[in-house]
Amino acid sequence: MIEGNGLADNTVIEKKHLMDRTGFMPPGTVNRFGPTSPMSEGFVFSLRWKMALSFSVLFPLVASLLFLALLRYQWFFLSQEGNKRVQSLAVNLAVNARNPLLAQDDLRFGPIIESVSLDREVVYAYLTDHQDKILYHSDPGRIGEVLADGVPGPGKGIIQAAIPIVIEGVHVGTAVVALGADHIREVMMSTAIGLLFPLSLGTALGVVGIFFLTGIHVKRVERLEEAVRALGSGDMTVRVSDNSHDEVGRLSRHFNEMVEQLHTARRQIERNFKETISALAAAVEAKDAYTRGHCDRVGRISVAIGERLHLDESQIKELELAAILHDVGKIGVEEGVVGKIGPLTAVETDKMKGHPEIGARILNPLSSLHKVGLYIRHHHEHFDGSGYPDGLKGEEIPLASRIILLVDAFDAMTTTRPYREALSKTETLERISKGTGTQFDPHLVELFHELDREGVVEAICREVG
Repeated sequence: MIEGNGLADNTVIEKKHLMDRTGFMPPGTVNRFGPTSPMSEGFVFSLRWKMALSFSVLFPLVASLLFLALLRYQWFFLSQEGNKRVQSLAVNLAVNARNPLLAQDDLRFGPIIESVSLDREVVYAYLTDHQDKILYHSDPGRIGEVLADGVPGPGKGIIQAAIPIVIEGVHVGTAVVALGADHIREVMMSTAIGLLFPLSLGTALGVVGIFFLTGIHVKRVERLEEAVRALGSGDMTVRVSDNSHDEVGRLSRHFNEMVEQLHTARRQIERNFKETISALAAAVEAKDAYTRGHCDRVGRISVAIGERLHLDESQIKELELAAILHDVGKIGVEEGVVGKIGPLTAVETDKMKGHPEIGARILNPLSSLHKVGLYIRHHHEHFDGSGYPDGLKGEEIPLASRIILLVDAFDAMTTTRPYREALSKTETLERISKGTGTQFDPHLVELFHELDREGVVEAICREVG
C-alpha cells in the first residue's frame, strides 16, 4: 500500500458528474438568493408594467374628464348665448309691440309675431295684455287664451324669455319668445364627433408614450436590481452607474458605497481566514518537523489537478483548504507517535489512522469548513475500498479526498521520513502507477502524470522547497 490519498473512473470525467458524485457544490448554489427569473416565481407584473398600466388607466380617465369638461363648458357657453339671443328677440318684440298696444291695433300684432317666428330656432312667440290674455300667438289656436297663472315657465329643451311691456310706469302686456335647445345638442354632438378621433388617437399615443417613457426610468431600477442579484451571487466588482440626483440615483450611489464596504470587509475576513488556516497548518508541521512544507505542496498540486478538471472557484477553494489541512488531525494524536523514529507498532498505527476522523471533528463545528472536514475524513479511503476510516470505494469517495490521497502519497514518498529516506521521483511514479485502480483513481493518476510531464509538479515542489 502506498502512502497518501485517491479519485474516479478511467473515462473522461465530466465536470457535472464530478460535482454530483462528490458532494461539491453545484454551480450557482453559492448564491443565497438562488437562480431566479420572473418565470420561476410565476407570472408577475414588472414594475414597468405596473407603472405603465397605472398611467394608461389614469391618462384616458383624465382625457375623458377633460372631454366631458369641454362639452360641459360648451353647453354652458351655448346656453348663455341662447339666453342672450332669446332675450334680444323678446326685447325687440316688446319694443315693436308698444305702439300697437297703445293703439289697440290687433291687426299689427300678426306681422310683428310672424317676423320673430321667421327665425327657424324660435319655437313660439306671443303677446299678452295686462290680464295675461294672449293677444296673438305664433300658434293661432291659442289666440285669446287666458294664462291663469301668468306666463308659464319653459318646458324641457326650451330657452324662454318673457319681457314685460311697460308704458309710463303702467304694465300693459308681456312679450314672450322661446328658442329650442336642439341646435345646442347638434353643435355639441358635432363637437364630440370632431374631438373623438383626435382625442382617441392622442390617448393611444399617450399610452404608448407612457409605456416607453416609463421603461426609460424603470430601466434604471432594473439595472439596480441586476446589481443586487450579482452582489447576492458574490460578485463584489458590480457597480451601478447612475449620476442622476433623484431617489434612484441616490440609491445607486449608496449601493456602490455599500458594495465597497462589503468588499473591504470581505477581504479582511478572507485575510483573517487564511491566517487562521496557515496557523493550523503551522501547528501540524510544528508537531511533525518532517512534514514541513508538505501541506503547502499538497495544497498547490491539488489545486493544479482541480484546475485541470475545470472545477469552479468555490470547489477549488474547498479543495485547497482540505489539502492544506488534511493532516490537522495529527494534533490530536498522542506525543511519541507523530514523528516517531522508526516503524510504528500496530497499536501506534491504529492511533495514527485516527487522524482523519480527528481532523473532521476539529473542523465540523465550523459551518464554513464542514465540507472541508468531510474531505479530510476520507482522504485515506482507497479506490478499491481497502482504505479507512469508512471503507468507501470508487466514486463513493469525494473527489477532493481522492485528489488529496494521490498528492499526499506522492509528496510523502518523495520526502525523507523518520522511518525511511525519500524515494526517487521515478520510483515514486512507478509505485503510483502500480496503485492505480486499487489505491488511486485511474483518471487522476493519468492527470497527475500529465502535469508531471509538463513540469508543473516539479515547479511547485521547487518553489515551496
